[in-house]
Amino acid sequence: MNEKFTECDKCGKPIMLGNAYVSITRNIEQAEYDLISDEEEIQVIDSEQIITLCGKCGNAFDTDKLERIIKNIPFRPSYN
Repeated sequence: MNEKFTECDKCGKPIMLGNAYVSITRNIEQAEYDLISDEEEIQVIDSEQIITLCGKCGNAFDTDKLERIIKNIPFRPSYN
């Protein structure tokens, strides 16, 4: 089955089911420790897809540069 799943947000190329792709998401997570399984667990509370890239665009993505950019983005003030 060669069905379109989504498309690349950078080049617009269709991403077909079964093809690898790169996604950047914003997750709200909560880490816990499960005494029964004796393992750490991560519960994803909310997940928002930020960008989806085809394999070619995703593999050309400079993750070190992205990390530097994100660390320099000012945060909105929090009013509690």
